[in-house]
Amino acid sequence: MIAHNRLCVACLSKLESEKENFLKNPADYPRSVIAFDFDGVISDSVHDSFVTALNAYLAFVPGNRLPLASPIEPAGRIFQYEQEEPGLFAQFLSLLPMGNRAEDYYVILRAVEQACVDKISSQDDFESFRNAIDSGTREAFHTFFYRHRIERQDADPEAWARLLPAFPGIPETIRELSRRFILAIATAKDRRSVELQLKHYGLTDCFAPENILDKDVSASKRGHLVRLHERLGTPYPDIHFIDDKVLHLLDVSGLGVTCYLSMWGYNSAREHDIAREKGFTLLDLDRLGRIGDPG
Repeated sequence: MIAHNRLCVACLSKLESEKENFLKNPADYPRSVIAFDFDGVISDSVHDSFVTALNAYLAFVPGNRLPLASPIEPAGRIFQYEQEEPGLFAQFLSLLPMGNRAEDYYVILRAVEQACVDKISSQDDFESFRNAIDSGTREAFHTFFYRHRIERQDADPEAWARLLPAFPGIPETIRELSRRFILAIATAKDRRSVELQLKHYGLTDCFAPENILDKDVSASKRGHLVRLHERLGTPYPDIHFIDDKVLHLLDVSGLGVTCYLSMWGYNSAREHDIAREKGFTLLDLDRLGRIGDPG
């Protein structure tokens, strides 16, 4: 009995020691990671993106030919505008999967204004059109877009958050997954917006601050995942990456990460076909909750 008690004490001591080592050196204890893109995967952000892009473009390009005479104010009126201008909204959505940064909203709206959206049917078409636009102009719009968004956030944070609901079922599924995985965010969005939205969704505690990788950490999803791999020590095949844009999956697939195209966002049959061809998993909400399950 005494020997048994000594053994138990020794086991407890070892567990405490391992716990202490884990807290000091978490990279020595790799766990599987799920890295989420943010917009289009966690956040249904298209309405905020649309209204911010339109209002920014209106101010940035005086005299443009878009069917918008004055800024959409309050921003919540965007839902009505989408009904009034379904053609413009559909064109915006059709090119959205091909963009990456805020400067690409300028590219999309310029294509709309020049009536050449129908000529852009592939990623190569989009890149060619984009590269024909002065890079300084694109970068200036990128900065202008974020300044405009921050002004609206500061003016009425709650009204801004209402434009960006989480996709139905996502918060509950993320909370369940947080019990089994290290969760991370890899996004081209700014950190401030991500943190405000996570708070609004009740998910702040599901993501360690150091695992929120935004546009200032890297300009690419590949850079985000390399950073996670190096810091956490997680093998690339044990990093599950979920994005709604197939171009991002193509960018990171060479690392050996496990790639998923989310099906609840705004991608199209074009992206679905490419994802199947490349061997990426098409992910619905039910399958999201079963990531990592055997079989």
